[in-house]
Amino acid sequence: MIITVDEFKEMGFQAVDEELAADCIKRAEFVLNALSGGKAIPTALAGGSAGDYVKQACAFQANAIMRNENALRTENGELKTEKVSIGDFSYQSSAENDSSADEPFDTNFTVIRLLRAAGCLYTGTEVCE
Repeated sequence: MIITVDEFKEMGFQAVDEELAADCIKRAEFVLNALSGGKAIPTALAGGSAGDYVKQACAFQANAIMRNENALRTENGELKTEKVSIGDFSYQSSAENDSSADEPFDTNFTVIRLLRAAGCLYTGTEVCE
């Protein structure tokens, strides 16, 4: 793992449910690895300031995933659902409101900026003559 739940908490993020936090951190790793073309995990393991940037990006992404997970759950842990039927057509949605509206900054841009600072987003090619 890029970061542990303890490191996540040390960075100032809250994790009431540690099992959910660990799951969100794992999913955040998948996102970062996909965004960076497989460079995020090796950069984090190498350490240094670039590794710290990747760890911070992982924490921000995990927090965004956890916030979405918490918005989808009720007080007793069940998923919120809303069923809509119009004639023969019906569908079920899993969220009543969008919790990203009250976010003070855009997590996606923060994660991208941290990965760029770590050098994980460079995709230049070499030109041969």
